Amino acid sequence: MTTTPPNGPFNVHRVAANEETTVLTPVTEGSTALDRIPVSRQRLWIAVTAVGVILLAVAIGLIVHLRNVSLKWEQQVTEVKAQNYDLGQRVASEQAQVVNLHGENDQLASQLKTVQQKVLDLGASAAQQGDNVQFYARQIDQLTTTLSTAKGVANALDRCIEGKTQLIGYLKDAASATPTYDPAQITDFEASLKIKCDNAVTSNVQLQQVLTP
Repeated sequence: MTTTPPNGPFNVHRVAANEETTVLTPVTEGSTALDRIPVSRQRLWIAVTAVGVILLAVAIGLIVHLRNVSLKWEQQVTEVKAQNYDLGQRVASEQAQVVNLHGENDQLASQLKTVQQKVLDLGASAAQQGDNVQFYARQIDQLTTTLSTAKGVANALDRCIEGKTQLIGYLKDAASATPTYDPAQITDFEASLKIKCDNAVTSNVQLQQVLTP
């Protein structure tokens, strides 16, 4: 009689070497959720976090840089607008002065014609009358001197007008997007022109005191 093993007819003998053994890692007290994450995942999480921090720092730096560039650009725009406004004011002032100088020059030209006619009239009178020759000679000499002075003043006013016309062109060029002339050179030209024009205007004022009765 065959004895059936206690575990039935299909009982298989269990061999420890043929079975997988699962080793459980005990959870110690005080361990965190990060400690229970596998090492590979921990490294991946650290790498992703580091990349995120770097990107955030780069983004913040870029924002700060763009902000600084924007502020500098706004400041430059404000300065350019102020400069253009100042240049516009100077152009308008120079144009007004040119108009006034043209008026003074026209008046002086008319006075020159009058003086020339007086010289001719005195010469004719002296030739016809024959007397008081010395009186007419002195009158003619005075008028001739005045005429010469007036011509010099007229030439000075003409040069002043020409210089101011050039200056207006320089100022308009300085206000353009691509200026051609150096601002320092324009300033020097304007300073020398002011001296020239001031002398011309002063000479004309003195001449008007002689020509005006």
